[in-house]
Amino acid sequence: MRPSSACARCVLLAASVAIVSCAHPKITPVGEATVTIEGQVALAGDSLDNAIVLEDAGGRVCALTSPVLDYELRSLAGLVVRVTGKLLGSSAGGPEFLVESYELMPVNGQRPVVGVIAAGEGAVILTDSRSGATYLLVGPLAGALGGYTGFKVWVSGPVAPAAATGSREDMMTVESYGVLVPVAGATGRTP
Repeated sequence: MRPSSACARCVLLAASVAIVSCAHPKITPVGEATVTIEGQVALAGDSLDNAIVLEDAGGRVCALTSPVLDYELRSLAGLVVRVTGKLLGSSAGGPEFLVESYELMPVNGQRPVVGVIAAGEGAVILTDSRSGATYLLVGPLAGALGGYTGFKVWVSGPVAPAAATGSREDMMTVESYGVLVPVAGATGRTP
């Protein structure tokens, strides 16, 4: 092999690596395997378009991306989640992960419910996005959620079964909540 063609290949390879590492994260998974990882969501950087990262219990950081769930993931900063998706590859900052779904882990010891708020006739109702179960929200924080009709939120607090309370829905005393994203046709506040 002549030295000039070996150099040309090295330059071409280096240019290809530079182009790939400078490009936006690919939405093409490295492999077909679906992976689940758990950690705390954080925003990295100092711009309005901060990167979303997940730090696991061992301190390892993974960049998260999702064309569908980006806004929700940003809204979960500071909380622990379990994300499922595919590895996109690695960049200088570490591995990159395409999130297909997430599960919010317990907040203050309570398993949160992710769902959509409905309000009417003095009641605030949360409908679980996964199971379709409905919860009558009560307590001092429940009234604040009434302003988010049609928004996707997470809500955490103790639940009393409908049979024990005499209501149609299970009753949840709101201890904490977060607003994730407005749903089409939302009539409440804007995020």
